Amino acid sequence: MKPIHAIKQLVILAMAAFCFSSLAIGQVVEALQMKELTEKLQLNEKQQQALTPIVAQRDKSLKALKADTSAGKLQKLRKLEAIQANFKASASKVLTPDQSKKLEALQAERREKLMGS
Repeated sequence: MKPIHAIKQLVILAMAAFCFSSLAIGQVVEALQMKELTEKLQLNEKQQQALTPIVAQRDKSLKALKADTSAGKLQKLRKLEAIQANFKASASKVLTPDQSKKLEALQAERREKLMGS
């Protein structure tokens, strides 16, 4: 009986470690995104603080969209467009017009890379 108990504890520990590492990876990715945005858009401290939850919400929405198996491709595309439009609208309240243009250019560059152009 004791070996089974030890195996159960090991499995629980492994699951907890996986969950914490997934959470940490998400935080690292978010931090890297903010670092890139800070550098490329030359964000000040106040803008960084305001934009961080906006980026986090966008990422959370994108993750949920990716996990949604009930939606078809067209539905997912429309939801993706809505997520991006919401992000752009929220970010534009924080950014200067010049920074908003730079953000659009960054997003266009990423789209091109994703599309393989």
